[in-house]
Amino acid sequence: MTVIQLAVGGFDRNLTYLATDGGEALLIDPTGDPEIVNPALEKFARTGLRYILVTHGHGDHLGLLDEVHRKFPEAEICGHPGNRHIRRKLADNETLPLGASQVEVLYTPGHSRDSVCYLADRKHLFTGDTLFMDYVGFARSPEGLYSSLKRLAKLPGDTIVYPGHDYGSVPYRTLAEEKRLNRFLNCPNQDDFKQQLKDMD
Repeated sequence: MTVIQLAVGGFDRNLTYLATDGGEALLIDPTGDPEIVNPALEKFARTGLRYILVTHGHGDHLGLLDEVHRKFPEAEICGHPGNRHIRRKLADNETLPLGASQVEVLYTPGHSRDSVCYLADRKHLFTGDTLFMDYVGFARSPEGLYSSLKRLAKLPGDTIVYPGHDYGSVPYRTLAEEKRLNRFLNCPNQDDFKQQLKDMD
């Protein structure tokens, strides 16, 4: 699988992702500058777009959803069942085929009730607003976000983390590096995690 990270601007340094395998393509969180997204789609999605994957329903991650779907009406808009923007409801741990690759759906509530991460080939983790480089997303449910981060932390250390915003010192890195550098992934309990969130505010 080939992953293209697109720095699309958007509401706040948004990142959109295009992934391809075997001539098939998917797009994650279409938003931001269409003059960045559209050329990438034209170059890499020559045979069409199979999926549009949505990490959660916040508008800053969906700015180009309708425009992209008009150009690729065959693409399935996929996400959490609680997300009103999606057409195909995905179950936790469901897998989606893309060429020779597999994309696993991981429910990760906390930032929002409908937050989902996508794990492609056990190598590429697209985290939306659940996990950033050096930080985490705003926690509507601190308990939920703490549990979701614990789930992600169990993945292999060489997994590459791709966040929904470019907020950190680098735009992406391995999970092992993130666990070493991100204090939110090293909280021993929920109380400590909540205190870290307060300190971030």
